[in-house]
Amino acid sequence: MSTKVRQKYRPKIKIKHKKLSSSNDLEATCQSGPAYPAPHLTWLINNVKVDERLTIPHGTVNVHRHHHGMPLSVTNSSLRFPLTSLQLHPNQTVDITCLSTIPSYPSTGEGFADVQNHTVTVNVIRMEPAPVPTQLPVKIISAEQNRSTYLKIGNYWVGILLFNTILNVVVNTRD
Repeated sequence: MSTKVRQKYRPKIKIKHKKLSSSNDLEATCQSGPAYPAPHLTWLINNVKVDERLTIPHGTVNVHRHHHGMPLSVTNSSLRFPLTSLQLHPNQTVDITCLSTIPSYPSTGEGFADVQNHTVTVNVIRMEPAPVPTQLPVKIISAEQNRSTYLKIGNYWVGILLFNTILNVVVNTRD
């Protein structure tokens, strides 16, 4: 005879961010309810089982409680799922489910003595790209700076004209 103690409550999911860009990773943790034997956790995204390589099992922890002499334990797991693999559109939602199960028979995978689940919905938001400038940057100068620039340019040209005139006079007097 095999004794089992059902979970007293459904698993608890904690999500790092409830709003994500479709280019982000979804990060979440899950903890089962206390039970005997310790429940097994399975992650689902939009009702599809997640590849276990994207999950990190953190094992079981005794909760220092007993039920009819059976030590109760909780199971912990985390998930890091790349949303880019879902081909999402902005402003959609993603359902994350943590399924916590206790098998009905220890030797076979048929049926469960207890099944609990918790689903959380995450919003995938549109990330607006940075605006592209439509014109080159322009330096705005004051009227005083502008007048000063004109005087410098004017003085430059006056200097060149004066030099040319003197040069022409010198050249013409030699002839």
